Amino acid sequence: MRVAVTGATGFVGGAIVRRLAAAGHEVLALGRAPQGPAGFLYGQWDLGSNAKAPAGLDRCEAVVHAAAHVAAWGDERVFQAVTVDGTARLIDAIDVHARLVVIGSSSVYCPDGRRGTYREQDAPVDSGGYRGAYPRAKAAQERLVAERRPDAIVLRPRAVWGPGDRTLLPRLEARIRAGRLVLPDGGRHPMSTTHVESLLDAVEAAVGHPAVAGPVNVADATPHSAAELLEALFVARGRDVRIVSIPGRLTGGLAHAVEAAWRLARIEQEPPFTRYAVAQLTAPIVLDLTRLVRDLGIRPDVDVRQRAGELVVADA
Repeated sequence: MRVAVTGATGFVGGAIVRRLAAAGHEVLALGRAPQGPAGFLYGQWDLGSNAKAPAGLDRCEAVVHAAAHVAAWGDERVFQAVTVDGTARLIDAIDVHARLVVIGSSSVYCPDGRRGTYREQDAPVDSGGYRGAYPRAKAAQERLVAERRPDAIVLRPRAVWGPGDRTLLPRLEARIRAGRLVLPDGGRHPMSTTHVESLLDAVEAAVGHPAVAGPVNVADATPHSAAELLEALFVARGRDVRIVSIPGRLTGGLAHAVEAAWRLARIEQEPPFTRYAVAQLTAPIVLDLTRLVRDLGIRPDVDVRQRAGELVVADA
């Protein structure tokens, strides 16, 4: 099958390109960078602009849409242009019968502090309930896809990590000072996380199951806390790092004040912490995996310590 993958120069998109090619698909990689992943047919396309779609896209039998503007802070108009309007441009450019797999986000769930599981029908919520531009844009993207391509499947991973991760774990590691890492509530809340291989399993299955539509949660079967992941990584790397806890409510209040100050001063640079980032560490979000198991036949799980060791090997 000929499959196009947007966001091919990113962590997730690049991994999808390699997985689908290894599975025997003919892959057209798409991204906004001048050069794409080596060894693959590549087309430069900035979805945030009105640039013409690359040749051959309309002949693809399936499209995996991994491109989005990913940031904890920024101009709302950029999120709209890339994540929402860019998705509309993609839908306009592809064959109406092409299988469409959208890489969504569990950020469309609006954490309310409750414990338990979050099911697909719990989101998206009203746009006013989100703590940042990124989840608002991902929710708007889902609404657009549901309206224009109800036959599409939207995969909702949470906290994707693994070899090649440039955002999640590296950003947390960068905050280590004097052998200490300060985390809201000590990063101890149980929450769903998604190893990149688990997401790739779901993508491959979604491409091959065209009858499955709508949102599908994607996470490892066993919830892990941020502290567990980081401690496993520190052990694998031989680092002696102590996690220091700070009350989550206090951190959330400070983040709200910092964001207000940043907006007042019109500072474009991302604040040291945001309400969205704090929520990712303090909200006990555990995803219900019923659809993932039943409809796609995937029940992924990972050995955190083993996978942390693989990260060390990948970084070597």
